[in-house]
Parts: sequence; structure tokens; C-alpha cells
Amino acid sequence: MRCPYCASDEDRVVDSRPAEGGAAVRRRRECRGCGQRFSTYERTEQALVVVRKRSGELEPFTRDKIVAGMEKATKNLPLAPETVRRAGAAIEARVRSLGRREVPSEVIGAEVLAALRELDDVAYVRFASVYKGFTSSQDFARELANLQHREP
Repeated sequence: MRCPYCASDEDRVVDSRPAEGGAAVRRRRECRGCGQRFSTYERTEQALVVVRKRSGELEPFTRDKIVAGMEKATKNLPLAPETVRRAGAAIEARVRSLGRREVPSEVIGAEVLAALRELDDVAYVRFASVYKGFTSSQDFARELANLQHREP
């Protein structure tokens, strides 16, 4: 690690501790050249996952895009924002656990639908109407009927 003050690559670790909820390690270092202290963060490197859109385009996978879509679907509903963020993180974990570098958008859409189905029926129907491209009231009626058949 190069010192940000003198560019020396001789340093020693003074302190290490977990950071970012255990997702990273913060290391406090002291430069052996100039004596200055600085912090570094060590994180696991996530493999790049790309999404194959229906149009055939490829775009980088981002949890933020999933969460933004879910936030739109849950707008004005009694759900805590943290609940939506946790659901987005769970979806990301499931997508990454597939171990594939390229994932079809349909797989991600199905994951989002399943998560919203668990969170709130209204949010599920809102998202489904856009994701499945509803064009008539019959589309809504059919989805609501499917929703009622699945309930215990």
C-alpha cells in the first residue's frame, strides 16, 4: 500500500477492525517513511454481473435499480424503506448466488415480483402491471384472481 503523503510502500498495520457491518475491514496504517497515519479499507470484490434485457442489450446489474423499482411500487404504502432495501439486498444475493455472469432480466423481474408478493399485494400488482405490460382491466382482474388463489 502506498502512503498518500510520501508515496512510500513501506508501512505497518497499527489497527484492524470490521467496517460497514462486516462487509469490509478498516486498517489503520503508519508509514515507515514519513510516520504519517492513514486508513485503508479491504472489501471483497464482487464479480461483475450483467443483465440481458428483453431487447438483447446488456447492462450492469445494480441493486439500486431494483430498489428504485420496488420503491415506486410501494409508494404511499405502509412499508418501511428499510424493508424494501432489505428485500433488494436479498434479491441481489439470490441473483449473485446463481453464479452466472449474465442473467436474463426475466429472472430478476420474477425475483422482484416474488419479493413484492411477500411484502404487499398492492405493490405486487403495481409492479406486475408495468413488468407484465398490462393493457386492459382484464389483465388486472386476471392477476388479482391469481393473487387470491395463491393466498392461504
